[in-house]
Amino acid sequence: MKQMLDSVGDGVLGARCRVCAVGNFCYQFQAWANESGLSSSKYNRKQNIAPGEALYVHGETSAAVYLVCEGVIKTETETEDGKQQVAHFHLPGEFLGLEGMGGGPYPGSAIACSPARVCRFSQDEVFSVCGRQPDLLRKLFAGLGESIRSERYKWKLVRNEIAYYRVLFFLCDLLIRQQGVAHAGTVLLPMEKRDISSYLGMNPASLSRELSKLETKFLIKRLSQDQIYIRETALHVLDDFN
Repeated sequence: MKQMLDSVGDGVLGARCRVCAVGNFCYQFQAWANESGLSSSKYNRKQNIAPGEALYVHGETSAAVYLVCEGVIKTETETEDGKQQVAHFHLPGEFLGLEGMGGGPYPGSAIACSPARVCRFSQDEVFSVCGRQPDLLRKLFAGLGESIRSERYKWKLVRNEIAYYRVLFFLCDLLIRQQGVAHAGTVLLPMEKRDISSYLGMNPASLSRELSKLETKFLIKRLSQDQIYIRETALHVLDDFN
């Protein structure tokens, strides 16, 4: 690992990337790019995004994929009646923009829910490196597979489950993605309540009511406005659902 870091150097990615939770991928990618003969000076890899700022917008010609390093970024799509609906929340270590691979416009917008940082990989360099590095192709396919799984999971929730279970399963899924394992813990919610409501297909008042029901059932405990403790019993309910 140290040899790979030294071969890339801080001039390309920055010293901060050495301590980034997902920085290993960025260094690995740059090492692959160097082996493929790509000039690292052509690419501005790091990008900071303020809350409410768009990384890309619906209809914009797709040119890159992104890896979330810090914060949470939501993707939104437009409904038939012209309203914006949250389609997904992207966490550190997750890709976004994969739906734009192959050309054409982005089908939705990507907007930061909190102060965020991403690493940008242009489609040209991704295609060039993938041609020589099957490991990268596997990682991107894994990211694409996760996006498909998430969309199907959301469809199953919104179409088939009552509001109570929608909220519970959303919190459990978010906790598992944040922790990497399925055990009791505190889920962080830096996104606004209206965004969560939009994602779950309900209004904010309904969301508050369902959270109160979950707390009464001793499945969760609200610690603060943006932190909720998920009990082990809640995860058992999720297991039964799956």
